[in-house]
Amino acid sequence: MILFVNDTVWLLFCGKMVNKRKPLLICGDCVTVREGNSTLYQDLAQRFIEYLQLQHVPVGLTFVESVPESVQHIATRVPSACTFWRLAEHGVFYANVQDQQECPIGMLTMGFTMPAAAQERAQTLVQIMASVQYFSPSEVAALPIVKKAHESIIYGRLDQLPIEADVVLCILNTQQAMLVAEALGQVNWLQGGQRAFGRPTCGIIPRTMLTDETSLSFGCIGARTYLELSPAEAVLTISAQKFAELVERLQTIASANAALAPFHQQQKAQFAV
Repeated sequence: MILFVNDTVWLLFCGKMVNKRKPLLICGDCVTVREGNSTLYQDLAQRFIEYLQLQHVPVGLTFVESVPESVQHIATRVPSACTFWRLAEHGVFYANVQDQQECPIGMLTMGFTMPAAAQERAQTLVQIMASVQYFSPSEVAALPIVKKAHESIIYGRLDQLPIEADVVLCILNTQQAMLVAEALGQVNWLQGGQRAFGRPTCGIIPRTMLTDETSLSFGCIGARTYLELSPAEAVLTISAQKFAELVERLQTIASANAALAPFHQQQKAQFAV
């Protein structure tokens, strides 16, 4: 359950009130990870965090037709599909189409079949967005959509995920995004540069799944509100199949940047500017 008290969002897990602005702990009655199954990405996730000095742990998303017994259903309603990403930083759970019903755009991009009521709400929302010139209905038709057959989505901290992920998602700042781009060769002048997106942020999940490419979103107004992103933060999605390769490249790039930093610091110190 979500409660609003004095303009602060509280989440109710197992009868306990948790302030959303404080670190969120999800107990075993809400989210379960069976021991022995949570080490699939543990080393890679830890190295990824270390190389980038991330403030947010990476999370994994897996689109499944059946849910393993070790993963429990999310125990609370949420206002948006992207809210699951922040909750996944603290545990493992699954969500189905009913759990996405408050977010018709998220339901669309995540590839769920939309019931009639959700379709009406989506049309109303699109009309509102179009009326304020946020985007046009034709842009909605071009949104990427998850094509993989699924009934539910498993979300969780990558270092605790008990199943192979389809996508790795992380919140990062511009400096960290630069390191990722360098590791991928996307900012090499011999290449074509890096593509980045804005609205809706959740669209980068199906884009990565459809193209197998890393996708960056600067963060739409919805995601910035629900995730409480700082102005400097963005959202990145990586194909889980390419995650290990990225981590290996990051080790080299992070070391190279660290080696160059003293040179630039000394160079700057020689000038009174």
